[in-house]
Amino acid sequence: MKIYLIGMPGCGKSTLGKRLAQKTGYKFIDMDNYIEEKMGMFIDEIFEKYGEDFFRALEVNTLNEFHSLDNVIISTGGGVIKNKHNKELMNGLCIFLEVPLDELDKRLKKSSIVRPLLKEKTVYDLYNERKELYEYFLDLKVSNVIIDQAIDEIMEALKK
Repeated sequence: MKIYLIGMPGCGKSTLGKRLAQKTGYKFIDMDNYIEEKMGMFIDEIFEKYGEDFFRALEVNTLNEFHSLDNVIISTGGGVIKNKHNKELMNGLCIFLEVPLDELDKRLKKSSIVRPLLKEKTVYDLYNERKELYEYFLDLKVSNVIIDQAIDEIMEALKK
């Protein structure tokens, strides 16, 4: 089985993914980190040097690489849903981690991580652009305000 975590930047995909991997015994992969290591540059540098379309193509290639993996939890980038074709490549359970936008905005303002698309847009604008795409991709929606509750909810869903 493969679990894909999707959601807005800062919603906790990596943090929850690592904890969920410990609980399930699955391997954890942070897709953005994987791309950064492969390219030898940070995501914001890739956006700056090559543009968003190039980065989205890297995501497609990476999903293709991950296709044959099993027993993994993959934390995707927040915009992986921008290419509807990626749904076909994400052959596993797709979990949308939801966080109220006011909470998400607070988290992002505290974070030191550079989010390329949030340089020009607010969290609210970005979410409104992506809301329907997240709905299209998800198999399960989980609130990730309290991480232990979110993990319990996912573990319960995995039993079914």
